[in-house]
Amino acid sequence: KKFADLSKKNAGEFYTPRSIVKLLIMLMAPKAGETVYDPACGTGGMLIEAIRYMHDDKLTYGKIYGQEKNLATSAIARMNLFLHGARDFKVTQGDTLRSPNYLERGSLQTFDCVVANPPFSLKNWGAEQFSSDIYGRNIWGCPTDSNGDFAWLQHMIKSMKPMDGKVAVVLPQGVLFHSGKEGDIREQLIKSDLIEAVVALAGGVFYGTGVSACILFLNNQKRPEHKGKVCLIDATNIYTPKRAQNVMEEKDINEVFKLYQEYKDVIEKCKIVSIADLDAAGN
Repeated sequence: KKFADLSKKNAGEFYTPRSIVKLLIMLMAPKAGETVYDPACGTGGMLIEAIRYMHDDKLTYGKIYGQEKNLATSAIARMNLFLHGARDFKVTQGDTLRSPNYLERGSLQTFDCVVANPPFSLKNWGAEQFSSDIYGRNIWGCPTDSNGDFAWLQHMIKSMKPMDGKVAVVLPQGVLFHSGKEGDIREQLIKSDLIEAVVALAGGVFYGTGVSACILFLNNQKRPEHKGKVCLIDATNIYTPKRAQNVMEEKDINEVFKLYQEYKDVIEKCKIVSIADLDAAGN
């Protein structure tokens, strides 16, 4: 965090505000013994928070996986996990979209919990190769090389365990309304009934980027009463203003989490919509 405070400009590449990490893990609620994977793990903060959430249970040993493109950052992630007391984890270096490191019998390895804050709107991420991806990650199509957001999302979906996998991811809010190829992919994503919740976050809670972000929470095993529905949470006003930037404090993320848990309409904060409604609205 101190590093991010000092070097605002590119700090977002390495650092996700702690409270946002915490909220992602709360939504995903990993259980001790489940596998957790971050395909863009940076310095390992999400994986550390997942282990903390599971009370450092010994069952987490051998169940924690991360991949990070930047060599130095991946080394820091390993050290960071080690210094936080993690044991028997795998953090490897490599370009996840071009060459994912975790494979089983030639297919992508799948995990119980997939969590990430991938680089926003990544350019030159390898669209040509992805368009005929040997791992079948282009489930609903291939985004353009000027924006990799939906490539990351489809990689994460393909990395979830088929029956009970979950995904929690931070992406720019553009994924909610961009048209063209992204619109086509989003339409199919909505129809798949994987989305459990969408949280629109306040602007300025991320370092060095004016981009407003959102959290998508996807679940292969939605509760029966959540099927065919999506919980839309407007958290754009749920933050604590500070001198240098807006922050989400503990009370703020708890308020957002409570809205998700209650899964009911709250004026100006939360709306439960049906997939039919979303489809009709052309979103």
